[in-house]
Amino acid sequence: MAYHPSHVGESPIQTVDISPFLTEAGDSFDDLGLVRAGQALVRALHTLGFVKISGHGIEKHEIETALAWSKKLFDLSYEDKMKAPHPAGNMPHRGYSGIGREKVYSSADVEANTAADNIAQELRKISDFKESYEIGSEDDPVQQNIWLPDDVLPDFRRRMTDLYKRLYGVSELLLRAIGVGLGLNDEERTALDRLISDRHCQLRLLHYPTVSKSKLQNDLIARLPPHTDWGTFTILFQDGGGGLELKSPRSQEFLHAEPEDETFVLNIGDMLQRFTNDYFISALHRVSVPKVDKVPETGIPARYSIPFFTCPDFTHVVETLPRFITTETPSKYEPVRFDEYGSLVSKYQYGRDNL
Repeated sequence: MAYHPSHVGESPIQTVDISPFLTEAGDSFDDLGLVRAGQALVRALHTLGFVKISGHGIEKHEIETALAWSKKLFDLSYEDKMKAPHPAGNMPHRGYSGIGREKVYSSADVEANTAADNIAQELRKISDFKESYEIGSEDDPVQQNIWLPDDVLPDFRRRMTDLYKRLYGVSELLLRAIGVGLGLNDEERTALDRLISDRHCQLRLLHYPTVSKSKLQNDLIARLPPHTDWGTFTILFQDGGGGLELKSPRSQEFLHAEPEDETFVLNIGDMLQRFTNDYFISALHRVSVPKVDKVPETGIPARYSIPFFTCPDFTHVVETLPRFITTETPSKYEPVRFDEYGSLVSKYQYGRDNL
């Protein structure tokens, strides 16, 4: 049963079927099914910055298997998981991070603490109660994967490498649908295509352990505070318990992303927001912790999720597409190199002394 950790808006998140893009149908602009699906996707993303996706070609059993492997990983002892430790600092963003190791935050959180002597310390006063494992392309020249020894979790590396490739393929499909929905010309679609790279995306396995009521009463903790993703867009699968909430830029309500069989959540990231000059807004989202008086005696159940972050090459300079710059909508963003932007916004994400 889904567990909603807070009282938020009850409006449903729109679901868009992208199945027409699963088969080649000649020129995208001459195929009415492709155009309608692409335009539906673009309308939904323009309205909220997030949407549920169906018709993506990933079978239910594939996601159930991936979540089962994630559970196998996090069921290992801490000593075994630490045989593939995330390194000190932010780069490479790979391997296992224990509970409280990573701190997620928003630009508003940083601004609110600018007067502090130690911003990183202030941000970490509330710990993120989760653990994660980060995986990238085996061909990434910048960030090499950090794998568990084969005897600790046999076949894990192959399974996750295959999952990375599978989700990258779906990401390409989504990018194509966005290009068709926007009605981009060939030159513009080439620029859009450069917003994701098969070498620089990131697969993340996430586990939010059970939280007892007593821990909520005695500790300052969060699961995943409100934040945006700094890549191009994110696709996310979650277990049946749900918990993901996304903020509507119009109503300012957080909306439940109810788990649905054979769908995933797609949310816009910072790079696509900059590329479209705010035509698409980077989606603020969270996995929140409820007030203690709203928690049953059994506490908050564990949660598993699998996000896939799409990113351009690290050296790619992201610029706003000229079609989105007009007299009425002047340019809001300077060109930015992706790795430099990432280093800036993730500056306080990992505490070097918090292993």
